[in-house]
Amino acid sequence: MYREKIPVTALPAWSKLNDVNFLDSKVADLGASKGFGLVTERALNSKDTFDIPTLLTIPGDLILSAETVEEHAKADQDFRQLLDAAGGKSLRGDVLLFLLMQTTIGSPNRNHVGLSTAWTAYTNMLPDLIPVPTLWSEEERFLLLGTSLEVAVTAKLATLLREFEALREQTATISWCKKSWWDDEALEFRDWLLVDAWYRSRSLELPNNVGECMVPVLDMVNHSSQPNAYYEHTPSSGVSLLMRPDKMLEIGSEITISYGTSKSEAEMLFSYGFIDEQSTNKSLVLTVDPFPDDPLGKAKVAAFEGPPLLRIYADQDKIKWECPFLYLMLLNEEDGLEFRMLQQTDGSRSQLKVFWQGSDVSDATNTFETLTSEHPLSDVFSLRAIALLQDRIRQQLERLYQSEGEVELLADTPFVGPDRRSNAILLRKSERLTLEKAFAAADAQKNELVESRVVLRYLGSMDEPADEKTNSDDFA
Repeated sequence: MYREKIPVTALPAWSKLNDVNFLDSKVADLGASKGFGLVTERALNSKDTFDIPTLLTIPGDLILSAETVEEHAKADQDFRQLLDAAGGKSLRGDVLLFLLMQTTIGSPNRNHVGLSTAWTAYTNMLPDLIPVPTLWSEEERFLLLGTSLEVAVTAKLATLLREFEALREQTATISWCKKSWWDDEALEFRDWLLVDAWYRSRSLELPNNVGECMVPVLDMVNHSSQPNAYYEHTPSSGVSLLMRPDKMLEIGSEITISYGTSKSEAEMLFSYGFIDEQSTNKSLVLTVDPFPDDPLGKAKVAAFEGPPLLRIYADQDKIKWECPFLYLMLLNEEDGLEFRMLQQTDGSRSQLKVFWQGSDVSDATNTFETLTSEHPLSDVFSLRAIALLQDRIRQQLERLYQSEGEVELLADTPFVGPDRRSNAILLRKSERLTLEKAFAAADAQKNELVESRVVLRYLGSMDEPADEKTNSDDFA
């Protein structure tokens, strides 16, 4: 959809009109790699003072939250139609519809749709280019081959396409949607990608039951692993940006906040379009699939609580990993795992039930690590888990190694933006090092478990000829 862009130079006028107050700060262009951000207009000092400088205030009625969406739907009948037809599934989905409505209202020749709000002009100041991977070109996404983001970005794009097609189907009979979006194909898939990128890269969490939301102008403040400012929800239901204690800022210093310390490099790139090189969070998430020849494979996936994911954490030289599904994946009927569909009195069948050693564990399928630890063959199960872990790591490393040559060739072409290139290469290097450390740690743990008396006894019984086992049982 064509947007009549409003330059960011109009932001001061918009802010004054909507009671957004800049206090010793302003929005400035920080260059191609950072875009716009907030800087100080004079030297500021928060050391040895109880009067912490306030840098920015935003009134509560500008916060885009679940409440905002619902209140706007009460006043705007066109948006109400849209929300009734295609919304109500999630907060994210409803906010995306709101943003899409605002860009539609602000588009040329579509001024008879909906009610304009402060967000109508603000969305026209938001950029068309967001550096998140869902908006990368096909060549740029190729650089992610072998990383944890390869599957994540592909899956996200598939989900977004399904959402867009569902939006088209659900709104095809709404008069204004048909005229404004579908008759001349004005609304394109890229528009849905863009509002999703806005929300993903600019949303934040506020306390006091506000939850996830978007806050205009505050969403222009960049991240730092050593931030000099923080935001808080005010008693008047607005938001204030304040300088952190014990800081000194020169005139023109960039004002930064933290986007969180728990996100991995892949998560930062996925959500915000950059990697914080100062971050110490070296972790990654991989998908895990059951064995293709496992007769219980589909049942295990269906019964498991949550997605089957492997999380690997590297804390300096120590490696930790979490994968509850792995402990369900490694079990079979001979171990005591059983699936049942219970028959009801009316002839129908209940949900899938999971049993371990005769006990119903349908509501605890993510606790098999604990359940198997109490079994006499716990070391055997642990060895299986480590072997599966190492195999999954090997698969990922092979994918990284095999794609390295092609990635290097493509990275040096004009089809790839410099920021995309540097972030992708940084992610590849970091994840390769983490996976190599994890593989070595798994190898050491596997060698240790192989020496377990329980494992040796179990492997010995597996190797023992059947007739000898029979004789042994006869004379027991």
